[in-house]
Amino acid sequence: MTTTNTVHAFIVPTTTTTTTNNLNSNRHHRIGNRSSLSKTSLHLLKATTTDTTTTTNTSTYIPRISSQDLQTLSKDGYVVIENFIPSTDNGINLKEALRDDILNLRSKSKFKIAKIGQDTTNKLNEEIRVAETCFLGKEKPELRNVYNQRREQLYDLLEFLRIDLEENSNNGNSIKLDQKLSEFLYAYYPTGGFYRRHRDAVKGSVSYLRQYSLLLYLNTDNYSSDKDGGQLRIHFDSGKDFLPVDETPNYIDINANGGTLVLFESSKFPHEVLNTSSERFAIVGWYNRPMSFTDISSISSNKDGDPVRLIGLAVAAGLVTVGLINILGS
Repeated sequence: MTTTNTVHAFIVPTTTTTTTNNLNSNRHHRIGNRSSLSKTSLHLLKATTTDTTTTTNTSTYIPRISSQDLQTLSKDGYVVIENFIPSTDNGINLKEALRDDILNLRSKSKFKIAKIGQDTTNKLNEEIRVAETCFLGKEKPELRNVYNQRREQLYDLLEFLRIDLEENSNNGNSIKLDQKLSEFLYAYYPTGGFYRRHRDAVKGSVSYLRQYSLLLYLNTDNYSSDKDGGQLRIHFDSGKDFLPVDETPNYIDINANGGTLVLFESSKFPHEVLNTSSERFAIVGWYNRPMSFTDISSISSNKDGDPVRLIGLAVAAGLVTVGLINILGS
């Protein structure tokens, strides 16, 4: 298995304005027109402010995927990038800040016991999966009352990853990735957690829109695969959720070191999370291709397809009218 430490970076300015009365509470990052930004850019955007009191400018590095890593992803179907998140940025440890965000959200009951399956077959099965998840997104109503500046930085990072992957797709390796359909979550595995072998994209279900799967590990610097477990195992045999009886195991194990980014084609590799011997923290996500009318037909004809989720995705993709919604929901 080949891993790389080559990471391009993009510098996003954040402006903190202090007045004599209060500290400006709006600390959202502003990037501007993302489509005009090159993936190999490494420069400082100019920040401006109209406040005449006291202004200080700080810069946040957004790591980007190198062209070498994109080539590896195209050739092998997966890539492992160690130290994708730097240890510190302007004195801030992003991995630690996001781990703290996970623990805070868990304390506020924002996490749920993770289930398995696709669409209407999604159910709790602790023989296959023991973990907790919290879905992420700037528009998630359940997270609006627990704002976190570093989570906002994470959203920028994840969006730039989509741009890099889509630009790579334009080279003929894949297709457009729909920003509105991206899915992200925090994944928390307790001691004794695991997720047995499974696939991220199953034909005939909404999950088949998934083009790329993402894992970004947030574990502590003293994480050790020998001591803590929780490695990602990617399978290369011809099976789906199980190893074919006439084949020998063929896989790689990827250590869940904090800061490591793993990307792979969602429909290509069965994978699993090995048993954990300590807490395991990660960001999990999927970049989805646009939904087509062919997808609507395929998913709606599947008895396990979830019509509510299907309609929601179709609306987000701008494919349906009120009349079609009524047909699909009937």
